[in-house]
Amino acid sequence: MRDVDRGSGVLIALHGHGDDPASARAWGRQLAPHGWEVLAPGAQEDSEGVRSWFSTGPRGVVAEDLRRSAHKIGDLVERLQNGGSRVAVAGFSQGGSLAMVLSLFGVHPEAVISICGFYPELDGNVGELAATHTGALRPSAAPVLVINAAEDERVPAFLGADAAALLSSQQIPSTYQVVPGDHRVGQEAVECSRRWLNGVLSSGVKVSLGLPVDRIHTGSELVSGAAVADLAVGYERLGFDAAYVTDHPAPDDRWLSGGGHQALEPTVALAVAAAVTDRLLLHTNVYVLPYRNPFIAAKALGSLDVLSGGRLILGVAAGYVKPEFAAVGADFDSRGALLDESLQMLLRIWTESSVEAVGANFSARSVTALPQPSSVPPIWVGGNSTAAIRRAIRFGQGWSPFPTPIGSGKGLRTAEISSVEALAQRISQVQELCAEAERTEPLSICFVPFSLANYLSNPTTGLAPLLEEIAQLSEIGVDWLALMVPGDSRSAVLHHARELSSALKLA
Repeated sequence: MRDVDRGSGVLIALHGHGDDPASARAWGRQLAPHGWEVLAPGAQEDSEGVRSWFSTGPRGVVAEDLRRSAHKIGDLVERLQNGGSRVAVAGFSQGGSLAMVLSLFGVHPEAVISICGFYPELDGNVGELAATHTGALRPSAAPVLVINAAEDERVPAFLGADAAALLSSQQIPSTYQVVPGDHRVGQEAVECSRRWLNGVLSSGVKVSLGLPVDRIHTGSELVSGAAVADLAVGYERLGFDAAYVTDHPAPDDRWLSGGGHQALEPTVALAVAAAVTDRLLLHTNVYVLPYRNPFIAAKALGSLDVLSGGRLILGVAAGYVKPEFAAVGADFDSRGALLDESLQMLLRIWTESSVEAVGANFSARSVTALPQPSSVPPIWVGGNSTAAIRRAIRFGQGWSPFPTPIGSGKGLRTAEISSVEALAQRISQVQELCAEAERTEPLSICFVPFSLANYLSNPTTGLAPLLEEIAQLSEIGVDWLALMVPGDSRSAVLHHARELSSALKLA
């Protein structure tokens, strides 16, 4: 999983009831960002000599205990922040319960994670708990990730859902996830936590930089295992968040002569990048699911995610090159329905056993495909249409529109987005459709800048306009960029990547 490494920081790990602080230090080291220190303070011992962050009375949690523990952690957070450190807090079980309500006591780390925790209500009255803190609640409290385990009998998963809802009612941004396992900090919870921390702690717009494996004319200079490896290592060192490849298994000559391009098989190319990097995210931009049987796609993509330690960003789309559909034996007119079907099946294949399903071109009886990803990779749906946005809201975590010059939408078989202003209107539509669907988690927005083509033609004169547009895109809500740099040699590509990284202050 891609770790954040942009400034030193401290993860404060809070142990569970009766646990030793050393246990929290151990799992804290697994989920802490690269280069961060882990501190594991101990709770006060109760009358029976058991470490406990708070005790419970007949009406629920004893308010004074909760306040005392919150202030203890708050003093530590403040001291670290005053010393210039970035701070995140993660807690397990009772420690997770304490962590999730820190903002209500005026304690504001950058991020909070609660694993197998529950909302520590005093007597079922949320307002009373909020009233126990002495500091003013900031308008922008630290975001909270609430993780519960599906087989946890001590703290059932539904308590986590209730906790996330209560936090949201207190204007505390919260994300709720259920992972396989029981009452422990398992690998699934670790991977989920690290993935989420990356998104929260990475500042500014994040960048996925294309691997130029479409430049077939360069031969092995750019289209080889050695080239992919060298560039991936360079991208990671320069601070880029992800590397992407495209997907065209059967491009026809007419499309190629009109500006189309070649591509390596996405999971193969990204597997090479994964093998030589530790933190670089692996982005399919985009993977055309209707070309493939969903079980074959799930196996290839899931294997990449497992072998890379959970670093896949799965960008998908319905596709638009009609002859390519014919070449691979897929029905072009059914591509939207096929994409929906495949997304449904990927989620099932990656999370269920003994899958029974009948689709347009498959029939599965009692299929269990292992290993499964420890957590479902983020899914970004490509396309400019309202249907694509609705698909992203239903299945995914991100939307990947792309620029279309005026008049090109019909040929690309999608809605036109021909200006930053037009994109801003579509992002407003995304927010409206999220509200309509009662979705509280915002979608990531990944976009290819309009000025990228000019930059690729002339990076000397094109860099400044590109940077200006990136600032505009950030202002309207774009949080990921899909960029490419020019060059027909590895040294040239890395030279321009270095200039771009410096201009964007990535490293």
